[in-house]
Amino acid sequence: SGDITIYYKGYRSDNDIKLHIKNPQLIINDIDKDPDIKSHVQRVLSDGLISTAKYSKAVKIFGIELEAEKKQAKLDSYIKEGDFTFEKRGVIIGSTLAKKLKLSIGKKVILSAQNSEGEISSIALKVRGILKTNNMHIDNIAVFIPLKKAQEFLGIGGIMQISVIFSDKTKISAFQNNMSKKYQNIELFRWDELYPALMQSKAIMEKYSLISYVLIFFVAGIGIFGVVLVSVMERLREFAILQAIGTPFKMVAEIIFLESFFIGMVGFILGCILGGGTLYYFYIYGLDLSSFSDALDEFGMDAVTYAVIKPSYFVTGFFAVFIAVVFSVILPLHLLKKSKPIEVING
Repeated sequence: SGDITIYYKGYRSDNDIKLHIKNPQLIINDIDKDPDIKSHVQRVLSDGLISTAKYSKAVKIFGIELEAEKKQAKLDSYIKEGDFTFEKRGVIIGSTLAKKLKLSIGKKVILSAQNSEGEISSIALKVRGILKTNNMHIDNIAVFIPLKKAQEFLGIGGIMQISVIFSDKTKISAFQNNMSKKYQNIELFRWDELYPALMQSKAIMEKYSLISYVLIFFVAGIGIFGVVLVSVMERLREFAILQAIGTPFKMVAEIIFLESFFIGMVGFILGCILGGGTLYYFYIYGLDLSSFSDALDEFGMDAVTYAVIKPSYFVTGFFAVFIAVVFSVILPLHLLKKSKPIEVING
């Protein structure tokens, strides 16, 4: 779907191929001029029927441009068998669909759909590629053919969908508003508007992660507090002597705080090295759960999951450690301030 998906007005609710963007180049020209847009693709969409000598199944036809999809969706990386090509009247299909129709590379299929005139149009193609994604819907019903061939096949001159990805996500709303005002016959949807259930799942995961972070840093804070408290109480007599010879309490407090901050930063740095190194390993090689691939397929998940590295992980960790250090020295300093140096020394 990209960050923004553009349809002709009414297409989302009707799915009628007559409701297509008839002159997409005007919109494409505006998209190409926008420096905040990273990539975009055009697609023709239609319901259809794929048939072999023995089997047939309802499918979703996607008319696409391979290079554009390769750049935006990395569709070529999901090829399981064959090649990412449409050469010699080729077609690319989902892995589950291929399994159900008992199709392999080079097999002939007949693709049928209702064109813009209301007549049934058919075309013979050969399977050139079979792809396996983490999207069950795609694997089960997707049939990919060249964009221009799809336009000829369905008898239309335009497209149904333009998908846009932004390099600067903060510009999405402004783009959505500007294009809606300029083109009255199109509708623009953000990905969270297209998939509200996915957005809800994302929100739930963010809250779960926040709770996990709070619990982890709370436990870490207790650990720092324990170290600082023991360190201060064991050297209570030393601090009392410092105060007795005229050292201001403020300076003693600074010594304790700096010592605690140093301990926290050593832990933070070691954590960054170990955690960052582990993340980087899984960022490059991924977490391979191929032995559970069948079960993961049921949930639409990849067998190999790759880590994501964000600077916010380390920034959040730094501030969490800093806050934990500040709060961990409050009680020890309070106990130290209430103590009487002479009594402690004589103690």
